[in-house]
Amino acid sequence: MSTKANKKLINCVETCVEDNLEGYVALNPGVRLLKGHRIAVRADIEEYQTTGKVAVLCGGGSGHEPAFAGYVGQGMLTGAVMGSVFAAPPSTEVLVAIRALSRHNAAGCFFLIPNYTGDRLNFGLAAERAREEGLRVETQVTGEDRAVNSADRTSNRRGVTGIVVTIKIAGSLAEEGRGAEEIKQVVCQALDNMGAHGEAGVQRLKIKSAKDTVELMLNHLTSPSNANRLSLTKGDRVALFVNDTGGISQMELNIMAREAILYLESRDIRVVRAYCSNFVTSLDMAGLHLTVLVLDETLTRCLDAPTQATGWPRVLLGPGMTDRLTLPPLKLDYIDDIVSDNTQEAGLTLSTDEAEKLRAAITAACLALTEAESNLNHLDSGAGDGDCGSTLARGAKAVLKELEKDECGELVSRPSLLARRLAAIADATMGGASGGLYGLFFTGAASAFTDGSEDRWQEAIRQGMALMRRYGGAEPGDRTMLDALNPVWETLSLTQREPPLLRFEKAVQAAERGADNTKEMTARAGRACNVSASILQHPDPGAVGVAVWLRAAYTAYTACGASP
Repeated sequence: MSTKANKKLINCVETCVEDNLEGYVALNPGVRLLKGHRIAVRADIEEYQTTGKVAVLCGGGSGHEPAFAGYVGQGMLTGAVMGSVFAAPPSTEVLVAIRALSRHNAAGCFFLIPNYTGDRLNFGLAAERAREEGLRVETQVTGEDRAVNSADRTSNRRGVTGIVVTIKIAGSLAEEGRGAEEIKQVVCQALDNMGAHGEAGVQRLKIKSAKDTVELMLNHLTSPSNANRLSLTKGDRVALFVNDTGGISQMELNIMAREAILYLESRDIRVVRAYCSNFVTSLDMAGLHLTVLVLDETLTRCLDAPTQATGWPRVLLGPGMTDRLTLPPLKLDYIDDIVSDNTQEAGLTLSTDEAEKLRAAITAACLALTEAESNLNHLDSGAGDGDCGSTLARGAKAVLKELEKDECGELVSRPSLLARRLAAIADATMGGASGGLYGLFFTGAASAFTDGSEDRWQEAIRQGMALMRRYGGAEPGDRTMLDALNPVWETLSLTQREPPLLRFEKAVQAAERGADNTKEMTARAGRACNVSASILQHPDPGAVGVAVWLRAAYTAYTACGASP
């Protein structure tokens, strides 16, 4: 439970690290905690020590999850030691971890040290004490951040995503049975051929587009003016890593990954591996890192090697693919829209005069919706996203464009085809619930013009509402657009012997009353049902929208001087 002093979903600051680790191992029984310590090890640690394989250790401050416990598992870390939030673990804890991994392991322990002052000091001290105890220990400081621009500040080239990459490499080699010295050699080679635009940054500026941001980051990473640049040459095979520091949406990450791949490939750099994940976070920091690793056969094999660690992302390659490729969109000819002007089906066909009057009514309805956009958005702001008017206006504009293409009147002369086309337009251009509802309404309405019903317009409304009720789950009285449509159908049903234009007029008036009555209704469907009734002071925008286009259609139709 959060409080004013605590805005995170934790129990208390003092135990959050332990609670976090206990939660992680509860979810993943393949990882165990050492009793009384912030140290996570493989559940099969005792068996692993008898294999003669090097144990791989890493660690650092908490708050960077999934680092580092999330990388414990076959193929990556044998153990991880965690400090307090954003604080290096004390040397005594690191020493305990070394003992746990190497006291009964003749192959010893190789551990990676993040290039942060506290980590270097505490891990270094623990390593020296472990050696004094006769334990086999090999260490390597990791620092791939090439945002640092001066040659004399290499001590500040911190390890960010590269820490995880070197963990993967070291863990893979350890599983192969390689010795600590050989593992260190390969890791050093990887660090020499890896670079990240990471923690230090280059300059402070206003947020740019994803494309411009990627160009800024990778230009600096590889610029000859950067003393710590990563040297890339045409034809290089590389792996790209996009790291979320905790507060970036997956959508943004995917877009940044796309732009980074395009940038590198435009320079004839082959991005044969690409990973996008929260490798090393800083709680919920809004930021990201781009890391590039030049690959050879060994490094590629290490990245591809299987691992059980939950923090390492899995990449889905296509059938028969051994390298990542950017493939063009798949084209399937048989999925094209089946609604076409050549659709042959029995049903009502209007005369040229009636078709043009219908065109005038639909045109007026669409124009009225575009004019009502702001008002409908205002009505929607209290219970929804405030975009109902924009959604309806978007669909209306698409319908107007479709009518412009129907110069010969074939579409408006065939109500069934017209209704199906309107359904397709609503679905394709409006989106969201409104697009789906209008798509269902017009799909149901289309059937009424092919089944021989006497009053086809009345039946069209009934069948359209039936589909909306079946899939939308709403009923009249639930404060939705049905509360404007249902009175139309009821009125037409009760006035079958009256003149057509009078019936139309009464139906429009009923729709307007129904829409206005929604302000007194309790919402039982849609997003409004999750909003307090005290906030819902206005009529439902969807119902009002129905009343708007019906009124406009009636006015335009009567202006033509004929009845439907």
